[in-house]
Amino acid sequence: NIARAAHLLGANAVLLAALGQDAHATAVAADLRRMDMDTRFLQYPGSGARTAIYNALHGPDGDLVAAVADMHINRLLSPHHIEEAFDSLRPRVVCVDANVSTSAIATTLMQARESRACVVFEPTSVPKCTNLLSALLFIKRSHAVVDTSSLVHIITPNSLELQRMSEAALELALVEGVPTAAAVSGIAEFHYSLDASVIRNLLTLFPLFPTVVVKLGEQGAAVISPSPRNATRPIIRHIQPLKPSLVENSSGAGDSLVGAILAQLHMRPELVSPDGSLALAPQELETIVSRAQRAAIMAIESMHTVNDRLNPDVLNKD
Repeated sequence: NIARAAHLLGANAVLLAALGQDAHATAVAADLRRMDMDTRFLQYPGSGARTAIYNALHGPDGDLVAAVADMHINRLLSPHHIEEAFDSLRPRVVCVDANVSTSAIATTLMQARESRACVVFEPTSVPKCTNLLSALLFIKRSHAVVDTSSLVHIITPNSLELQRMSEAALELALVEGVPTAAAVSGIAEFHYSLDASVIRNLLTLFPLFPTVVVKLGEQGAAVISPSPRNATRPIIRHIQPLKPSLVENSSGAGDSLVGAILAQLHMRPELVSPDGSLALAPQELETIVSRAQRAAIMAIESMHTVNDRLNPDVLNKD
């Protein structure tokens, strides 16, 4: 979904994914070719592996009621396959999600570091979101990389994933402590519409992930990023939500938002420094996320997880 949204919005997206040898795989590959998306790096592990599927049940209001997914095949995406893709593509912007294995995430981060690419991480779900932290711990122990805060440039959790990642980072000693109550309440007074727990978790993770975009559903989004004057000082902003004209389904809204963020980073190379880090002020990040919300709203207004009407003008209009 993320790759599809980014591609429709004008980015030259290339999907690395594992597919089974079944009818679902045939349909997915055909759809990507129809969109003129590069499919060279689709991997077919074989051995009876099934193409990933996601089934969702929505209520009359379009909100998710229940869902079941089988994403196991993505854990078979091999680190060697990822290395080959980096060698061939030399990407400037990379997105990895938590459906793949810890070793695949670690390989992606190290390859991106070598290529000086900007890395965006999509946590996927509460049970899987900590895979990134396990990968960082593995890198720290096996690759002698002391500063893991420079390996991931943006993470895009929802509030529940943010909470779990904050807890796990403390458990694994990847961050040193929680912010003071005074620091949290001071920001909460200024951003009264943000839950204090979101602020606390953002501040907890800030030393490890300096830029975070939190998807808050009907409440919009919260973002944290370093101050341009002092990189150790965080700036938190609450981005007000856009309102859909109708609600058909909520699945895919978050993926569409992340795809739109990726598309903007890809199409505006000045936003990424030569070393892969972000080169944008907090106001620019707010603008990027605000524009990305348009893609999310279009997903909500569609029966599809990614609205086929997405196009570059969605991001360009004032």
